[in-house]
Amino acid sequence: MTTVRFRDWTLTVDRETTHLTYASVVNGSAEDCKCDDCKNYVVNQATAFPDEIILLLHQLGIDYRKECEVWRMSKDESGNHLYNGIFHFKGSFEGKDCFVTTDGSNGTFSMTDINESFSIGFRIASELTYFKDKENLVQIEFETRIPWTIDKKLEPEW
Repeated sequence: MTTVRFRDWTLTVDRETTHLTYASVVNGSAEDCKCDDCKNYVVNQATAFPDEIILLLHQLGIDYRKECEVWRMSKDESGNHLYNGIFHFKGSFEGKDCFVTTDGSNGTFSMTDINESFSIGFRIASELTYFKDKENLVQIEFETRIPWTIDKKLEPEW
């Protein structure tokens, strides 16, 4: 196990298992999807993540181009599109859990801003994971704001 310190979190990762899992995946979910939202995400993927997040994901053994899931949430007032997505790593973390329970079973997310267009959070979950063994997984939640750069006729109004 390797310890990675990132901002206010201490992440303990089985980097080898995480790296091997991501290496066995050919494409991220957006690349395999053919919807317009995912096409736009793939075109913008290289600039969707701040350098410090790409470095963090590399330290954890995660290929940032192989998200487990990504979806477009909305269009903001500046014209950028808000996308949410998830990755996983084998391990644990100490620090703020981004999932805040509101009534015992339902909840909301409290993400940490990295810059004006990217935020991140960590929680214990295994939704849509690439890992066969779903024990001891940390789910990385991210939000990124990116422009619509594919055919403007395909751009959603909301």
